[in-house]
Amino acid sequence: MKRIIFTFCLALIAFVSIQAESFTGDIIVTFNGENYPAVVTVNITPNEKGLYDLELQVPVIDNLTVNMYDVPAARNGNVTVYSAVRDVETPYGSMRTSLFARSVDGFAAANLAIEQYGVTMWFNTVGDHFQLPNSDMEAWTNSNGEPDRWHGFKTATGTYAGISAGLVKLEQSDDVRSGATGHSAVMTANSLAGIVANGTMTNGRLNAGSMSATSTANHAEMDMANGTDDFYMPLYAKPDKFNVWLKYTQGTASANNKASVSVKTFDGTYYQEPCDKEYTNLSGSIVGTPIPAGDWTQYSFPFDYDSYAANNAASEAIFVTFSTNGNPGQGSKNDALYVDDMELVYLADMTDLRYQGTTIEGWDPAVTAYTMQLTSVPSLDDFTADVTGASAVVTKSMEQNEDGTYRIAISAIPGDLQNATCYVITATVASSFKRGDVNNDGTVNISDVTSLIDYLLSNNSEGINMQAADVDGNTTINISDVTSLIDMLLSGNVN
Repeated sequence: MKRIIFTFCLALIAFVSIQAESFTGDIIVTFNGENYPAVVTVNITPNEKGLYDLELQVPVIDNLTVNMYDVPAARNGNVTVYSAVRDVETPYGSMRTSLFARSVDGFAAANLAIEQYGVTMWFNTVGDHFQLPNSDMEAWTNSNGEPDRWHGFKTATGTYAGISAGLVKLEQSDDVRSGATGHSAVMTANSLAGIVANGTMTNGRLNAGSMSATSTANHAEMDMANGTDDFYMPLYAKPDKFNVWLKYTQGTASANNKASVSVKTFDGTYYQEPCDKEYTNLSGSIVGTPIPAGDWTQYSFPFDYDSYAANNAASEAIFVTFSTNGNPGQGSKNDALYVDDMELVYLADMTDLRYQGTTIEGWDPAVTAYTMQLTSVPSLDDFTADVTGASAVVTKSMEQNEDGTYRIAISAIPGDLQNATCYVITATVASSFKRGDVNNDGTVNISDVTSLIDYLLSNNSEGINMQAADVDGNTTINISDVTSLIDMLLSGNVN
């Protein structure tokens, strides 16, 4: 019988009772190089053992039902991980199946593999919740001509919104990077009475409140309380990088004029750029450089959270603004900034994995399976890990296999649950036994003779220490071991 051990690392994991959960989402089943998509429901139910039973119906494989029982769970903060390898009974026979599932705040993702048949399954309810909507600039269903969920001056507020809407353009473009198809967004600067109006696009809302280009009454803003879903973008985890493709051209060539990208994470209360005061509700910002004139280039900007730690602000929203010039009113007419294919990157890179403070032998982040020979039963407190990622967490669980080895699963989970990695250590513990202690009670006496005779008569090994029962050491347990054990007791030669 498989035994499960719930000894979680107190420094990293607070294990709490997990209620039954049900997730309905997309699954892609891959078999023989072909992908078969479907919508399925995964049910996870706690059982009387303190473990979890998982049920999944796979309609694309003759309505195959995958039931996995007694799966251990590990929790770190609000992230829960289920990891196990089981023989799953199906109408087609027993199938060796591995599971690596994780969930956070109602979102879930899971990898399953039926090993001997080469079937893999990828399930998730995440969708694009951890990404910027319409990040590829392909959706332009808004009647105002702006890209969906992104805004220029046509949807601006403020006294001069009408003038700005007719002056500064945000349009769809067929100019895309090499190797891409579809569309991009382009914002173009204009001028009025010698004043340059910078082309701007934001996922918040623009306000045109002044004829002075440098006035902070002209700004982009976002506010959870006053904005609608169209002008507010929630954030579910801290990203580590912001990737985007950009192309910048100038109406009048100048090395001093450069476009700008601003990305801020904040608590969702009012924030604007350019700022009219010091805001303490920021939690993070990208570390970017001004964008020089040039052809399509992919930029990757890391997020800085450390500089905003003193604000103690939650990361509830993300605010993105592009402009044809980093300085209001600067640049020239017809400066144009093209934007396409944005991506928020969430890291969970395990850089070191240690047992009792020492890096495990052969450690390589690209290798996920290890074996260890130990001298004592392991504890999860023995295993520690280093992982990068602003919202990454580490979870750990351990179970004892039927062959007596231990399966330790240590997982690195990114904020978006996507590119999670499970490192599995199979540990063998060198057995220590007292020769002749057949019933394994720590003492060699006449009861061990009785236990050994009972085993020989019934062939029932329950409660029998088989190594200790081989009293004469010839690797075979028979009547001669009974004789040797009696001789040990009579002679007093008991170790």
